Amino acid sequence: MDLALAIFNVGAGLGVLAAGAALVYLAWQTAPLIRESRALATDLRRLTRATDTELRPILAHARELTSNVEVLSEDVAVKLDRLTDLMNALQHSLETVQITATARRPEAGSVESPQKREDSSDS
Repeated sequence: MDLALAIFNVGAGLGVLAAGAALVYLAWQTAPLIRESRALATDLRRLTRATDTELRPILAHARELTSNVEVLSEDVAVKLDRLTDLMNALQHSLETVQITATARRPEAGSVESPQKREDSSDS
């Protein structure tokens, strides 16, 4: 029984040693991955700061443009209402007023030339 217990203890010790060695190997293999992850996180923070500083003015300009478009569209709506009122008034006046047209004769102008003609007489 002592022999079996000794074999078991040696096997368990070798198993624990193998598991420890595997953990050291995995830690050694993941070190570059951890460095890359840290570098990516740093780059992401830098990119976020750059995006934030660049997007703020763009968003402010977009808000300003949106408010300007809103004001202009309201102005256009008011002018379209006025134009509609004018067109309705014109239509109403055209329906109520009758215009008679008569043919006019063109006025006859002078037959003489506006420039005086010099008589060229060979005397």
